Amino acid sequence: MASYEELFAIGERFEAFIAHGLPDEIAGARTIQARLAEPGVIGDTTRQRIGRIERRYHLLVAGEMWCPDCQINVTVLDYLQRTQPRIDMAIITKGRAEDDLRERLELERIPIPVVAVLDERFQLVGRFIERPQVVVAGGDALKPDYRAGLYLESTLTDLLDILEAAEGRA
Repeated sequence: MASYEELFAIGERFEAFIAHGLPDEIAGARTIQARLAEPGVIGDTTRQRIGRIERRYHLLVAGEMWCPDCQINVTVLDYLQRTQPRIDMAIITKGRAEDDLRERLELERIPIPVVAVLDERFQLVGRFIERPQVVVAGGDALKPDYRAGLYLESTLTDLLDILEAAEGRA
């Protein structure tokens, strides 16, 4: 079984990841990128929280471009790493994650995206699975708004909660 660090080293960067998509899938990710760039989509409080991250973190993501949740949330994670230089990201396939992450993350299966949030020493400090918690709790009623990109900040909030807990600020 490969270490987190070995998996991170073989993972792809965001642009290489989205290049695997079909035109509609790439367009989905680009739409989310454009939405993230719109004023007010990410609030001041969230941007301040991102700026206060003090340590280095690695986001080891299992994802596939055909997956709408990946098109949304992996794009949000790319925004996070571009906004906060102490955070970097590498993306591996769902199949690789089934082999190397499923047991370690205590999952019966690998829903995508799944994110192993790792500290500077590649030690696991948390995980993000598939969708932000507010969307999971809201069920199917929130799905259309989620797919429309109205819960992008919620993904960031969930990740920031993990990072702040790792820094002892939760």
